[in-house]
Amino acid sequence: MLVDLSSVDKEKDEGKLLADNVFWNTKERLRMQATITEFTFVPNEVKDGSFFFNLMIAPFENDASPSKPVLYKIVK
Repeated sequence: MLVDLSSVDKEKDEGKLLADNVFWNTKERLRMQATITEFTFVPNEVKDGSFFFNLMIAPFENDASPSKPVLYKIVK
């Protein structure tokens, strides 16, 4: 999931992280292949359509990692 927000959760939620917990399904079978990329910026000039998406992430294990999302327009 890509969002242009600093976080999908409220800044002050007493550590509940409700959106994160729902997205990753932390109470049941954990979604290990899912990611949330926050602070994503897509210029208005990028029109809706079909794209290939490459999410390059730093090669270390952590609960957060810097990333470089890149869109490639599919030309038919």
